[in-house]
Amino acid sequence: MADWTKAPSVEMFFVEAEKRMQMVDAEQRVSLESRLRLARSMLGDLDPLSFIEQWVSPEERYQRKFKDE
Repeated sequence: MADWTKAPSVEMFFVEAEKRMQMVDAEQRVSLESRLRLARSMLGDLDPLSFIEQWVSPEERYQRKFKDE
């Protein structure tokens, strides 16, 4: 759940970086775009719905060792 709080600020960072890359020369832009792709791939998916789909609740995590009699 800690990752959920990071997603909006990280996504805003990427959006701002993409905007600012439009203002640099073509050679530098190619390098920056490559590094931005690497950063995005390292962080993985920041989509909130993906987080919710992959999240496992405590009830889902807990496995009883013995059946109730």
